[in-house]
Amino acid sequence: MPLQKLQFRPGIVQDATDYTNEGGWRDGDKIRFRLGLPETIGGWTRLTATTMLGTCRDLHTWTSLSGTRFVAAGTSQKLYIVDGSDPDDITPIRATTGAGDATFAATNGSAVLTVSDTAHGCVLGDFVTFSSAASLGGLITAAVLNQEYQVASIVGANS
Repeated sequence: MPLQKLQFRPGIVQDATDYTNEGGWRDGDKIRFRLGLPETIGGWTRLTATTMLGTCRDLHTWTSLSGTRFVAAGTSQKLYIVDGSDPDDITPIRATTGAGDATFAATNGSAVLTVSDTAHGCVLGDFVTFSSAASLGGLITAAVLNQEYQVASIVGANS
């Protein structure tokens, strides 16, 4: 059987049936037409090397008046803005507690850190950031305390 040249029409036509759309494309995914022929879209590139917490739920892009391109990424846990470098966490702060209002307690040999704060209002999975805390002693230094943590359990309304 000799070779026969096939002519396909560019574009995707979903309004017609497969029979009436002879020589055309009815459906496709991640393709584009260039010079009348289908080709795969070139793929994707990593926006940043830094991993964001949570599963990304939505992206919003815009350009500032000065020409800077921004991407806002809303995940299941945080809200980030990326301007070409590492993402900045811009998750709104729910509450701020004054210095000395929160106290820390730890048991020797345990990885659990208990924080007491009257009527804190935290829920499981919330993020808390501590600053200006003093060392508890041993391995629990100020550098260990003064960072962001995710609430793993709620002991009560005050801890």
